Amino acid sequence: MPDQYLTAKIHEALKATSGDKKDAQKLLITWAVRDQALLLGLAKPHLKELAATQIDLVLHDFKKSKLGATLSKEDMETLIQSHTKGEKRSAIKVPPPKSSVRQASVMHQLVDAFKKKK
Repeated sequence: MPDQYLTAKIHEALKATSGDKKDAQKLLITWAVRDQALLLGLAKPHLKELAATQIDLVLHDFKKSKLGATLSKEDMETLIQSHTKGEKRSAIKVPPPKSSVRQASVMHQLVDAFKKKK
């Protein structure tokens, strides 16, 4: 099922971009950011390699900075827990933007112009 969904979205992106590979790629990435199933379908075959690469980078940084030797197991767990707490996204209710001074000025000019015509 996920492979069929991924294939269908790829065909849809290619159709929407008239077969342009680069534009289809950009469109597919844009969709994947908003669609969890599509993102997973794209990334799942590469997760093992991605995880290995990230682990190698962190190990390299630890060895380079000697940070790994100075942190205790409890410190490492605290860092991991504090990092994952920050990743949880919550919906932010933002009020609509207020009218700018310029927009208000233009609206008043329009009102005045219509009043003068009468």
